[in-house]
Amino acid sequence: MLWKINMKSKFITLKLGIKKNKTDGLLISLSKESITELIFTINKFAAAPVIISKHNITKSNPKYIFINSGNANACTGKEGLANTKKILNLLANRLNCNSYEIIIMSTGIIGRQLPIDDIQESITKNTFNNYSTLKDAATAVMTTDKYPKYLSKQYQIGSKKITFSGLCKGAGMIEPNMATMLAFVETDVSITKSKLKKYLNYCTNLSFNVISVDGDMSTNDCVAFTSTNLVNIDLKNKNNEKKLLEYAVDFFIQLSSKIVKDGEGATKIIKLNISNAKTKTLAQVISRKISNSLLVKTAMYGEDPNWGRIIASLGSINDSALNVKKVKLFINKILCFENGIPMDAGSKRLARSMKKNNIEITLDLNSGKSMQTVYFSDLSHEYVHINSAYTT
Repeated sequence: MLWKINMKSKFITLKLGIKKNKTDGLLISLSKESITELIFTINKFAAAPVIISKHNITKSNPKYIFINSGNANACTGKEGLANTKKILNLLANRLNCNSYEIIIMSTGIIGRQLPIDDIQESITKNTFNNYSTLKDAATAVMTTDKYPKYLSKQYQIGSKKITFSGLCKGAGMIEPNMATMLAFVETDVSITKSKLKKYLNYCTNLSFNVISVDGDMSTNDCVAFTSTNLVNIDLKNKNNEKKLLEYAVDFFIQLSSKIVKDGEGATKIIKLNISNAKTKTLAQVISRKISNSLLVKTAMYGEDPNWGRIIASLGSINDSALNVKKVKLFINKILCFENGIPMDAGSKRLARSMKKNNIEITLDLNSGKSMQTVYFSDLSHEYVHINSAYTT
């Protein structure tokens, strides 16, 4: 239960003046014992906060994470960088720390300067001693999200109970290799800094890096993973480490799936499994091609069992390692296509299965041992409405 898990990180929500009369900022105060690692977007137009936070994490273990919503501070040039530094310097002065001990994240509209005077006034006036709930913290960083995304779960390794808690935001501009998304995850398991980075990479590659709503990569993505170092588990024991990673991946997938579920205008979550590919690279290429196909996504929205769109998308990939005569296609575990011929041409059973909110598509290539799973949403009329009017 959420209320039973006591997070060591503390949340302070802020009204920065970016969104009129709305909460649009969050300060996360990390516990003194914690260590934190981060993964950032690989977009070449990385936002000012990403550029500076990449530098800060190399200089010091962070004490605070500051997030603003409503303005991405991306493609804002020297002024955007200067504004980021102004915020960090003011926060450092108020919080009695160094500016490089603060990680800064931004999310929102690209290409607009921050209302820096309003933000500075808000920071100056805030007492920073009124703590908020995890739900309120998740609400503060929303943009086009329909609801706050947060989660807490408890697991057990041997006789010891461990916890994971976190929040994320994101609903559009979601593409494998993260998305227009920010995430913060805390665990109480004691983990060394080097292993924390290793575990973050591993978990992100199976969760936030394999979700897609619209195939566009953001300028601002960031995932932060914090260990409060309160529960000692012998991670030299391979069984313990395996169990920890199993639980961590489970948590990361559940949290990131909330983004797909809330994809702008989304009505369905689709799990796409590419199995038995000759290479990992080919499996990844296929998963991205199909998960970003507008024809596939609209078929999912229309609950249309037209699996020909999936096969056509697969067949458009020019790779000699792809043998179309070996391909099997399953939708919701129903065999639809095998060895070049249809096995289900639109049965009532298949049609009924398409009405589910969660759809599973499996492409078995029968050409190797490599696998890839991605999660994506359908594409609806509402997606067009939301994104055609986003800045207004």
